[in-house]
Amino acid sequence: MAQIDSVILADSGEQEDRKLKFSEKLAVVINGCFGTFHLQVVQLFILFFYTDIMKINSAYVAGLFLITRIVDAFLTPAFGILIDRTTTPWGKYKPWLIAGGLLTGIFGWFTYTNFNLGPTGNLIYATVTYFLYSLVFNLGSAPNTAMIPAVTKRIDDRASIGQIAFFLSIIGALAAQIGVQPLYKVLGQGNDAAGFSWIMGMIAVISLVIAFYQQRTIKERYIVQAPAKGKGPALKEMLVAVFTNKTAVIVYLYVFAMHLANGIRSGASIYYFKYYFHNDNLLTITGLVAILPTMLGVGLSTVVSKKLKIKKLLIISSIVNIVSMFMVMFIPSSATGVNLYIVFLVLLSFFTGLATPAQGTMLPAAMDYTEWKTKMNINAFMGSLQGFLTTFATALSGSITAGVLAVVGYVGGAAEQSSTSLFGLKLLVGVVPAVIFLLTLGVAFFDLTEEKQKQITKELAERRKTL
Repeated sequence: MAQIDSVILADSGEQEDRKLKFSEKLAVVINGCFGTFHLQVVQLFILFFYTDIMKINSAYVAGLFLITRIVDAFLTPAFGILIDRTTTPWGKYKPWLIAGGLLTGIFGWFTYTNFNLGPTGNLIYATVTYFLYSLVFNLGSAPNTAMIPAVTKRIDDRASIGQIAFFLSIIGALAAQIGVQPLYKVLGQGNDAAGFSWIMGMIAVISLVIAFYQQRTIKERYIVQAPAKGKGPALKEMLVAVFTNKTAVIVYLYVFAMHLANGIRSGASIYYFKYYFHNDNLLTITGLVAILPTMLGVGLSTVVSKKLKIKKLLIISSIVNIVSMFMVMFIPSSATGVNLYIVFLVLLSFFTGLATPAQGTMLPAAMDYTEWKTKMNINAFMGSLQGFLTTFATALSGSITAGVLAVVGYVGGAAEQSSTSLFGLKLLVGVVPAVIFLLTLGVAFFDLTEEKQKQITKELAERRKTL
């Protein structure tokens, strides 16, 4: 059994309990804003960009998404292990954090830039750039998760960092959902490919500025000593520790199902609005409409979760999501249908807002339970697994959406679609994500109550004092 990692103060001349400045907190979590932006842009536009702008066959795109994530399945956990076992002259997590954010911005621009290389050239270019874009984005999940414990041990600082991170993620999501569609049309002036390239080029430049800001601002104060050669836990030990932990498995299943269902729904939305309601501007309108109920749900989350408890709140939210998605099948393609869609969207958004902060508490609880049960601190590895599942679900959702479009006879760029294609779009926005979301009900078996979590935290603190 591996020993618990020792933690040292990187600069003994600095007070251990010094509060972080806002600029330091921002530098630590700002990648999350752009990570959410990239994730949303992929969910909303990558399939559309490939099929309707680069004219790539949807079946090929489905295979590209799936194969890329299979490769990521092997590389991402390995990268998490590498970080856990390595300390560089520039820090343990800092260089990986900076490189991940910068490279994601750069390859995001390459991915959304069409050089018109011809049918074969476009296939090769899309394959290479998407693979690299996906890889660097996915590898950045481990240092993003592990950085916070390295910069502060103060509970109030960590809570503040969490609030900033959540706010930034909302900004990133809104920028993608509301800003990208009108902006690529304005910047492209009739050339949609150029519009996307301009947007992602600006994001790449901003990523470079942020990299310099993080280099100057972030300071790792608590360095987890890399275990001596041969002393760290083996991959098999870590996998057994994670996947024999029922709480971790439930968390991963919940996260995977949630992102897969939402990814399919998001990826199909632009087609659904364009061809079913004949109004692709609804993508921006619905994004705006969802803001208020989501924020209201987030604001009430603490009060509601205290009254209902986290598990019950998550179950109720899942049921509302499932019903709201399924009801899309009965919405007509008329103005009344648009209004009904918005009603269900408001309901879904409110309960999603209620559940999101509660859902975010589950993985830290599972990490503590793993350490308590196995005496192994493998938080970076567990964080990388969740990051992998998030991006794998995103790619798989694109693969499923592209595959269904191919099966139902979708014709990219056509003025109208067949009745079969329209029915397929309704399935992608309604029934398919609703069925997948059923998996989130597995949270009913999550038995780490708030009281048990407090007891585990107390016992871990006592155990560390004896080291």
